[in-house]
Amino acid sequence: MQTLFCSYCHSLMTPGSQRCRQCGRLLSDDAESNQSSLMGFENSKPTPEIVYQANKEAPYMPYAPREGQLDIIADIRSALDEHRHIVIESGTGTGKTIVALAAGLEHAKRTGKKIIYLTRTISQSDQIMKELKAISTIQDVSGITLTGRNKACPLFRGEEYDNLPPNVLSLMCEDKKSKSVRNSAGGCRYYDRTKQMLDGIKDYCKHNFPTSDELDRYCVQLGVCPYETRKALMKEFDVIVAPYIHILSEDIRSNFLNNLGGENIPLLLIVDEAHNLIDAARQQESYTISLHMVEAAIDECDAFKRPELYEGVVLDDFINYVRVLIRMLATQYITLGKKEFKLPDGAVEDGLCKKFELRPADLDMAIRKTIMLGEDRMDVLLEKGGQSMSPVYTLGVALQNWVSSGGERYVKSIKAREDGEYLSAACIDPADIVKFMQEQDGAVHMSGTLQPLEQYYKIMGLPRTTRARTYPSPFPPENKRVVYVDDLTTKYDVMSKDPAMTTKIERRIASLCNAVTKNTLVFFPSYKLLNSMRPFLERDIDRALYWEEPGRQNKTMRSLDIFRKGQNGVFFCVMGGSVAEGIDFPGDELCFAILVGIQFPPPSLESDAMKDLFDKRYGPGMGWKYLQETPAIRKMRQAIGRLIRTETDRGMAVILDSRASRYKRQLDAELTDDAVRDVVQFFNNQ
Repeated sequence: MQTLFCSYCHSLMTPGSQRCRQCGRLLSDDAESNQSSLMGFENSKPTPEIVYQANKEAPYMPYAPREGQLDIIADIRSALDEHRHIVIESGTGTGKTIVALAAGLEHAKRTGKKIIYLTRTISQSDQIMKELKAISTIQDVSGITLTGRNKACPLFRGEEYDNLPPNVLSLMCEDKKSKSVRNSAGGCRYYDRTKQMLDGIKDYCKHNFPTSDELDRYCVQLGVCPYETRKALMKEFDVIVAPYIHILSEDIRSNFLNNLGGENIPLLLIVDEAHNLIDAARQQESYTISLHMVEAAIDECDAFKRPELYEGVVLDDFINYVRVLIRMLATQYITLGKKEFKLPDGAVEDGLCKKFELRPADLDMAIRKTIMLGEDRMDVLLEKGGQSMSPVYTLGVALQNWVSSGGERYVKSIKAREDGEYLSAACIDPADIVKFMQEQDGAVHMSGTLQPLEQYYKIMGLPRTTRARTYPSPFPPENKRVVYVDDLTTKYDVMSKDPAMTTKIERRIASLCNAVTKNTLVFFPSYKLLNSMRPFLERDIDRALYWEEPGRQNKTMRSLDIFRKGQNGVFFCVMGGSVAEGIDFPGDELCFAILVGIQFPPPSLESDAMKDLFDKRYGPGMGWKYLQETPAIRKMRQAIGRLIRTETDRGMAVILDSRASRYKRQLDAELTDDAVRDVVQFFNNQ
């Protein structure tokens, strides 16, 4: 029985699968590039052989340029040559990856810069390697992909290592390597052979442009470490493709730059899917301390002999009181019907200082001693060849982060969920990545849905010289139509006052679905609304129905696989989910989309604080615009964008919410007085 892995997201496939259950890709998808795949889709006639050719206006563009591509390349090249950042929204079909590489390489080769191409997912890095391979047919270029140690290391790859901090994995790795150097038991057999095989692997990479998974397999077959190989070779390549974390984490970024040749090495950053970078940066600088984390540390205290953290402060007592304090704060502040409360400044620190009669400096010392004890514990565990993660160390680092995270950049709160209470320090203003970006001598930030562009470059703190550009899709505009209705809405207060609104929406969805025989996606603003309407929709829609199942990814992807193979199914999902943003539906795999309402982000302590911060920083009303309105529009555009992925696709979208009239320009939508009629006419006129 043959076992397969998806070449895009590397998920395990079951025998006989035609598509990846995780990302939805065809297993046989071996298209050379996004550019070439626009000739058609998987089920169409075979793609003609690609003819690579040089272009005087864009010497690193390997394809015959489509409309607008030379303009984008010229704009990027001009901005970089003038030491500017450029922020780009580029529509479907503009070939963001290839134009960014073509312009970036021309500038970088001339100036001696290393290109760091930042991506959100491994599948995106695979595509970049395919485009670099195409460029290599006309120019001397090279590239290599980077992944984290827990993705590349043959010994520490797997779910059990996913949640370990990078510094802990590094400690485990260094222990294995040191044992190998000493020829001691418990070393790493992959590390032993790495140095002697580097030249051969470098040649393989420069000739074959392997994807991340292909490079991993090649290294393991040779008996060498993929992670150490990348670390040793990256300075030899023109383009380094890396996940966001390589710049978002200060520690990882420092090691990354050192491996490239030092912090003074000139860089050219290309940020793909840039609209995700700000939230990723906030998450990177946010911290939590859960009861589960504290209780694990309490259990580990039995391995210590009641060491002192400070005068009279014993480790066991200190950690036990952290648990008591979390529960006290939850009891004091989280009232009936509430799940979170913003803590007064210093609530945790003051509670610990008062209990143990400490000054703030003494508390800092006690926390540092906790971390040191955890590190010593990990050393002992490593020597014994056992589990190297110390819960005491984890808690100590979390407490240190908590104490050092202050000011208006953070919202500190006590929260409750089903598995217990926890402390949350949410970053609302990511200063570290902003500072790093400001130091760059020009960069490219791009996305298919980035408007309003000024929001991005303001929040990222980019220089005033930053250029902002928007480029439309070159695909025929008549191939797509978007309409909205003015008699329906999912607005909460309207639905509360008018119980019949729910029934009206259900009936409209059913009538639209029954009017066509094309693959259809129905996007809801929440799982709650989707599930409440599901019984009616199952009863009244006479087509094959499929559902996104929250928390059941495998089942969702199995359903999606069946849906995409047919031509008359309806798939129900939620805006902003994996189906709405992460999967392409070329050709007849998707023709019709129904957007049920508008998904404004729910209120939270963090969003309220960011709203106040943005109002203060950018002007009254900008907080709501940046945090509520913009994300809602972006998710709608991403959902509509699923319809047209190639130049031969045709598709229509109907928005069932009168509030869409406010955003008809951004959505390229028009009012309809009979959505069913318009849909039937659109598909009858093919």
